[in-house]
Amino acid sequence: MSDFSIMSFNLRYPAMDGHPVAKRLPIAAELITQAHPHIIGTQEGELDQLETLISMLPDEYVWLGEGHSGGNSGEFTAVIYDSSRFDVDAVDISWLSERPETVASESWGVSHARTLTTVDVRDLVTGRSLRVLNTHLDHKSEHARLESAKIMAETIAEVDVPSIVTGDFNVATGSPVYDYLCKEVGLIDTGAEAPGEDVGTFHRYRGPKRGDDRIDWILIAEGLQTVSTRINTFSVNGDYPSDHFPIEAVLRWIG
Repeated sequence: MSDFSIMSFNLRYPAMDGHPVAKRLPIAAELITQAHPHIIGTQEGELDQLETLISMLPDEYVWLGEGHSGGNSGEFTAVIYDSSRFDVDAVDISWLSERPETVASESWGVSHARTLTTVDVRDLVTGRSLRVLNTHLDHKSEHARLESAKIMAETIAEVDVPSIVTGDFNVATGSPVYDYLCKEVGLIDTGAEAPGEDVGTFHRYRGPKRGDDRIDWILIAEGLQTVSTRINTFSVNGDYPSDHFPIEAVLRWIG
């Protein structure tokens, strides 16, 4: 079967919030190992956190990215991929600002520098190519979110292969940035195709609650279709790997 699976997962940086990363990482690793997505767009992970997580995962998983302050500094929008299913052809780390190539650049009133990780991959089963964009949009500035989305739209338009966008968008579906990406750019929200799935993704370690906002999305462009999708509420003895639930989608090539 040529279907493949995608996950978007805000890992929660190592905050002093009573939920230490050392306790959360084994739960995150178990969640990922059980779900075994082929590509994971992560947000907020820092260098040590990502390296430790990878060491706990099956050997086929590889990660790539750059910190928002440049190099290994700050939070990453790292992409983790299953190297037995996908091969990487190109990687680009840019900053969501008026100067995308300038490391740690900021614009539009953002709380801190924001990165876009773009990875061109090739499916080892079908030989088909795919562009993956992973990001974490600003939580304060709607202007920044919209301008960032325009950069992402330009990045998608650069190639004639299907694209996938994963990310923590920090706002609910139906927001201006959501409408821009889905109505103007024409991306499809995989999560909207899950009947009855109304659990929010940002749960603050409190667990699933109906009616909460879904601020983490997997969006797909033409050439792909959603087979299934879910919000993964995995926990161990009531402990969660993050204050966000990861979201998953199984996708199928079309055309």
